Amino acid sequence: MGRRSAWKKPGDCEMMDAIPFVDSHIHLYEFSVTDLRKLCENGYVMLAVSDDIPSSFKTIEIAKRCRGVVPAIGIHPWSIRGEVDVKPLTDVIYGGSVRFLGEIGLDKLFTPETFEIQLKVFKEFVELAEIYKLGISIHAPNAWKEVLGVLRKSGVRVAIFHWYTGPIDLLKEVVDEGYYVGVNVAAKVQKKHAEVIRAVPMERLVTESDGPYKYKGMLLEPSLLPELVSLIANIKELSEGDVKMIVWSNFSKILKAVGASV
Repeated sequence: MGRRSAWKKPGDCEMMDAIPFVDSHIHLYEFSVTDLRKLCENGYVMLAVSDDIPSSFKTIEIAKRCRGVVPAIGIHPWSIRGEVDVKPLTDVIYGGSVRFLGEIGLDKLFTPETFEIQLKVFKEFVELAEIYKLGISIHAPNAWKEVLGVLRKSGVRVAIFHWYTGPIDLLKEVVDEGYYVGVNVAAKVQKKHAEVIRAVPMERLVTESDGPYKYKGMLLEPSLLPELVSLIANIKELSEGDVKMIVWSNFSKILKAVGASV
């Protein structure tokens, strides 16, 4: 637990307003043109992830037009139904314009029937991340241990475990490896995710929306980031200003480590 601090100095509010909200996991290509325009004008800093090869190229184009966006390319485990050729994305990585891979990973909860081919593709992406010193955004329902096992055998040093709901004891191993944990406002109704927020050290936590995903009556999107910051502050017994500043510091370190910028 932290100690709740008070922001009393003149100009503190202005300083906090200058720190952007961080959305470390958002599917920007799924938003309408109108909603995308609004997001691009609201000052968020966003790691925009992709789900397959076509969406990867859409995400790259969005990042060219939208300030504050770091593009991530990859193939979501749900998009893997057979043999996958990652060469089109390899060519983009080789060009140096992309510094993050995502959303990639393994899924034994929703798509266990394709786990073996998921594992093959994931290992290919991890190898690319290792060679080109890229960061990765990870999806791993019921496969957190397997993902961590693959990463430990690699040279990948920058990874965000998106919407972590795995074992709390494994969470300690994740952060001990130096990886980050993405949390979102689903913790309001998902008890396990709230436990994760309580357990993960602030220096390894980043905020996310996973927008525009619908979860238990909520439309997850960046507009909920202030509510998420408040939720984290209450759990961690910190001020909202402290949470916002620490998350921004964490995300800045992530970007610096992979040579990305916004």
